[in-house]
Amino acid sequence: MSTTQMKISSRRSRARTGLTLSLLTLTASLLVADEKNKKDGIAWLEFEKAVATAKKERRLLVVDFYTDWCTWCKVMDRDTYANAEVVKYARARLVMAKVNAESGALTRYKDRSMTYQQLALAFGVRGYPATVFISPEGEFLTLVSGFIAPDQFLPILEFLAEGHYKSMKYEEFLNQRKS
Repeated sequence: MSTTQMKISSRRSRARTGLTLSLLTLTASLLVADEKNKKDGIAWLEFEKAVATAKKERRLLVVDFYTDWCTWCKVMDRDTYANAEVVKYARARLVMAKVNAESGALTRYKDRSMTYQQLALAFGVRGYPATVFISPEGEFLTLVSGFIAPDQFLPILEFLAEGHYKSMKYEEFLNQRKS
């Protein structure tokens, strides 16, 4: 091997080593960020466990129906579900579940076994993202389709989680909330 070939081979080896180290550093930082989000973010539960937890703790259940290909689902994860005020409220007052609406995995709801895909259809989900709200007793309250910005999401959470829906219309609640 000539001196020039050895220099080129050595440069390639250093470049590969540098690239490998960069990828390892990136992977490590993503894992740390993921662990921080799990610790500091919303505590998502599997649907069946979430229903049982909501009933036991007498809390509103919020179910995020998403798909892997849904761009607005990712925006909602990034902007709404990662919002500090939403996270704080969710941790204090709610039970949160995330459901892949295209999954064939089985779950149970109201003594019926069904896939997550069937569950989404049972709740009337027709587009994504879709947010379903279920009372602590396990009763369907409402469905909100599409992306919900954090400043719109918080009043909905308060209205439902604090039971205002039992005594007033949402518009009345918003007017009282602003004053």
